[in-house]
Amino acid sequence: MVIRKKDLKASRRTRGEELREEPVEESRLHRVKRRSSAKRVFGLTILVIILLVAGWFATKVALGGWNWDGGIKSLFTLNTSKLLGEESGRVNVLLLGIPGGGPEVEGPNLTDTVMVASLNVSDKSGMLFSLPRDLFVKVPGFGDSKLNAVYEIGNAEEGNEGGELAADVVGQVLGLDIPYYIRIDFSGFAKLIDEGLGGIDVTVDKDLYDDKYPGPGKTFEVVNIKAGTYTMDGAMALKYARSRQSTSDFDRARRQQQVILAMRETAMKINLLTNPTKALAVLDLLTDSIQTNLTIAEMKRALELTRDFDATQLVTKVFDDSPTGLLYGTRAGELYVLKPVGDDFKTITDYVAKIVSGSQSVESADQEMASTEPLKVEVLNGTNVTGLAGKISTKLKAQSYNVVSTGNNATKGFTKTMVYDLSEGKREWEVKRLASSLNAEIGTDKVTTTTTAEVRVVLGTEASSL
Repeated sequence: MVIRKKDLKASRRTRGEELREEPVEESRLHRVKRRSSAKRVFGLTILVIILLVAGWFATKVALGGWNWDGGIKSLFTLNTSKLLGEESGRVNVLLLGIPGGGPEVEGPNLTDTVMVASLNVSDKSGMLFSLPRDLFVKVPGFGDSKLNAVYEIGNAEEGNEGGELAADVVGQVLGLDIPYYIRIDFSGFAKLIDEGLGGIDVTVDKDLYDDKYPGPGKTFEVVNIKAGTYTMDGAMALKYARSRQSTSDFDRARRQQQVILAMRETAMKINLLTNPTKALAVLDLLTDSIQTNLTIAEMKRALELTRDFDATQLVTKVFDDSPTGLLYGTRAGELYVLKPVGDDFKTITDYVAKIVSGSQSVESADQEMASTEPLKVEVLNGTNVTGLAGKISTKLKAQSYNVVSTGNNATKGFTKTMVYDLSEGKREWEVKRLASSLNAEIGTDKVTTTTTAEVRVVLGTEASSL
């Protein structure tokens, strides 16, 4: 079945352009004003998914006036078109994964997967950056939002501009020009693995158990995958890549990167990237599941570039709330969100610039951040729950905090855990991260200590459930 849609407008942002910040108005959706495009993508259905850098890539083939078979065949006969960014040596593509589906699916256009694939066209090396769904971002013409809602916000506007809007916002977060996007829904992902690849080989490093995995009709299913090596079908790979209830968004992002690389390896083994017949056979599986703003000529050029991609030179980075993840958890009203350390995305853009330029490796940059002296913490029990301070201290030590003192607080009866910054603001974002991990409030009262602690934690009864 072929779906006819309006032409997509390709976003062609340059680094000089900044996203406008506008006040948040929760009661109504502001119209997202988009920049005019330099060219239009043929408004057809979608071609094959071969995510750039990870090895796969997807594109739309036009319906209006084109013969379907002729449009497909033109992929292998027409001239290529240079990709935006190729002349400067780097091509960036946003990769989005959404649930899709009908009314029984909750949040069908909320992105569970947000990655940026970045290819160095000269040495065929690549980078894969993963961003969490809870990242708090500015959306032009709208205001503040979690990252996973940006595609949906753009799609609510005339012209189905969710992909372009997401590419603009993510580009500002990372400091990269991202002219292209590829969006796939989960049904297409599973079909591709089952019918296009015949399964993928994945090594599971540790047991994965999730009894809250979303099932049909807003039900739950149990995911129970033991450590080991599997040839996964589409359903199993999807569960492995999506599950997060018993782990985290960050673990899930790493598993998603692992699955994408496994898909690429299998595609290379069966010569899918170089065999037009096999590629054409995949097309019918994916026409309703993929959306992109790449033209046919650009898609052909991307196939040429990714064919020689060296997977051994792939660099991956997951931005998270770990000591080297450059994010911390906090609250924006009633929402749990993630913000950049220092509350400034320049922390992330500077990091990405070092990695992309080659001036520093991910390992070196992460080690540099990890070498910062661990935050010194004192933990006081503000409840009558025996042993609570010792229990939480053990958890904090496991998270690499330096617990310098434990004991009982002078005042009891706390329900909510309180965190007090004793560093005079020098380690503010780390204090915020600690408060988030304890589901605590940051106190504003002035407190003093006789220890070397940089932060005081006064535990409330809510900490018993941690």
